[in-house]
Amino acid sequence: MTGGDRTPAAGAVPTSRIRPTAAEIDEAVLDITAGLLARRGVRDTSVQAVADATGYSKTGLLGRFPTKEQLVAAALDQCVRLTRDVHDGLDDVADPRDRDAAAVAGLVDLALRRRGWAELVLASVPPVADATLEPALGDVFALVSDLFRIDADTDLPRRARVTGMLGALVVLALTHERETTAEVARPLVVAVCWSTLGHEGAVPSVP
Repeated sequence: MTGGDRTPAAGAVPTSRIRPTAAEIDEAVLDITAGLLARRGVRDTSVQAVADATGYSKTGLLGRFPTKEQLVAAALDQCVRLTRDVHDGLDDVADPRDRDAAAVAGLVDLALRRRGWAELVLASVPPVADATLEPALGDVFALVSDLFRIDADTDLPRRARVTGMLGALVVLALTHERETTAEVARPLVVAVCWSTLGHEGAVPSVP
């Protein structure tokens, strides 16, 4: 074989690397930023902290999001949008039991996919610790509340169950990797959330 011959040896398995798109990179960066905001608040979430958490240089990060303010705003906007996507997907689900099942399934899938969103949705439960985050977190909490058709007039046990369900969802979504994969964890997390809402029996299948 000459120096310029790159023909694979007989029996060799060709390898290829699938690189994430620019949009996928941005989504991942914003999700990590959301998690930092949930834990640290806006003041203590620096661009350098996000760079350290994502593995990108600060310069590279600022090439995508020129200021800290734009980075924070984009991270919060993404969390609101992701929550709204789940919410709007349930517009045609009227039956309360089916709606709870669909809402749980949608939120579990989102939490397992986006850890930062999971941390931020738990931080949205009032009272919000960081007033700077309150407008966006208020939108997230309002959307989640409407998923389960709760408001200030809803009886306390129902509101307590929904809050408890969110807590269980977030803790399990953030810790399942110690035990198993997301695929194996998903039905277990759904079942825990379902029972925490006070439902008995199997979770109804949802589209």
